[in-house]
Amino acid sequence: MRRLSIALLLAAAAALPAETHAERFFLPRESEGPWLASDKTLHFAGSFAIAVSCRVEGESEATAAGVTIGIGVAKEVYDATFRPARPGVPRGASRRDLLMDLLGTAAGILFVRAIDR
Repeated sequence: MRRLSIALLLAAAAALPAETHAERFFLPRESEGPWLASDKTLHFAGSFAIAVSCRVEGESEATAAGVTIGIGVAKEVYDATFRPARPGVPRGASRRDLLMDLLGTAAGILFVRAIDR
């Protein structure tokens, strides 16, 4: 499973245009939306669910974190590079989405750890 996560991250990185810079990859901070927007809660809940599912299926905490964060990063790479452009909506990855993915992952792992005691 770890090799699959690494392969997915490498494939996502290879898909980026060579001239991509962090300034162009990420959305401008003012375009990321509020911290408690429904999009952010979906990122948290989705990552929570994926991390819990991995742990319940017997994966280690490290594998659950790697898979879950890998999916979140892949989604942001898609948003920054492949998502169809819409009028008035800039294309780019969101730092806030990634942070909510990390928080959801940590919460899911800690949740399973707490109920396994």
